[in-house]
Amino acid sequence: MRRRGFFDPFEELRKMQERIGRLFEELEPAYTPSMPVDVIDEKDEIRVIADLPGFEKEDIEVYIEDGTLVIRATRKEEVEEKKRNYIRQERMYGEIYRRIPLPVDIEVEKISARYNNGILEVILPKVGKERKTIKID
Repeated sequence: MRRRGFFDPFEELRKMQERIGRLFEELEPAYTPSMPVDVIDEKDEIRVIADLPGFEKEDIEVYIEDGTLVIRATRKEEVEEKKRNYIRQERMYGEIYRRIPLPVDIEVEKISARYNNGILEVILPKVGKERKTIKID
């Protein structure tokens, strides 16, 4: 309560916190799917491990484009499920993708990938660059 001539900064902070909380509740975005990845730099290769639970292997596409690894996965909505009366639907349908810049040159022809239990692992062999010592005359 604000009395004439009396200002309580803690009360004002509490009111501001309530207003901000209400604002965030109103602006809460729809679920945005993500694809967490680990990029590991090993001696002769780069390993990328991506979490893609719930996708079929056939729905995942992996390719190199402009020095970037692209992982794209699509989950198709089942038509018969649209006719159901949902109380709440949180499972996402559609496409997710990640572009991962590669820090080194990769031997594109030797890239391999495997998918098991919702985990995609991509092995990107580095281009062999030998160190050459130059003799000084």
